[in-house]
Amino acid sequence: MDVLASCFNAELIKQAAENNPFIKLNDQVYRIIEQAILTGKLSEGTKLSTVRIAELLDVSRTPVSDALEQLLSEGLVVSKPGRRGYFVFDISHASLEHLFMARRALEGTASYICASTNIHVDLQQLRNLAVRFRDSFKTKDFACFSQLDQDFHKLILRSCGNPYLQNLYERLNRFIRYYSVRSQEYLLFLKDEPAFATLACQHMSIYRAIEMGMPVMAESASNMHIETCFNLSMRYHGIFGNISHGTQNT
Repeated sequence: MDVLASCFNAELIKQAAENNPFIKLNDQVYRIIEQAILTGKLSEGTKLSTVRIAELLDVSRTPVSDALEQLLSEGLVVSKPGRRGYFVFDISHASLEHLFMARRALEGTASYICASTNIHVDLQQLRNLAVRFRDSFKTKDFACFSQLDQDFHKLILRSCGNPYLQNLYERLNRFIRYYSVRSQEYLLFLKDEPAFATLACQHMSIYRAIEMGMPVMAESASNMHIETCFNLSMRYHGIFGNISHGTQNT
């Protein structure tokens, strides 16, 4: 099966130009490849052929090569020792640990700031997201569960008022989105997991600490939530990886 052919075609370039006639071709190609990765259409380890992608998009090789080089510098694409070309980056145990360590630092600090000055936080929206997050667990709507999780934390980062934290989180968020999409396949394993039920209620704990103006409690609740996410992810990442590799080998 030609995986690249299922992700790229000349119509995507045409649509991008219609949506924004001022966007440069290089930027169009970059965003098309980026979205194919972030939405999970291109699985981890997929080889990205410059020639084939250029052919499918009906563009020259230069904008594709430039886009892949930029994605390489940003970490969404990697090169492999002894192998030529570009590949979609893999989710390893080490990368998960680094991701959640960064999340803990940024989101814990943002929660602390929001609780210190909660007049800048849309508390009603934050509470609504926390309630919907908890309720989505009851209905086992895992796609909604993941999206609400992202929306909740992004609202806290937007509300903290620190542009440096916000810029760092924006760069990190693409990896959070990617991991969220890739994790959909193994969330079914969590449906009877007690820690997952705990996870579903932790957004409300963060919200309450922010609402009450208790910075230390808000930071602690955020860190506990990230730690729960990390432990569950590390536990089930191995299962997900085994399933993925097993499927590819059949």
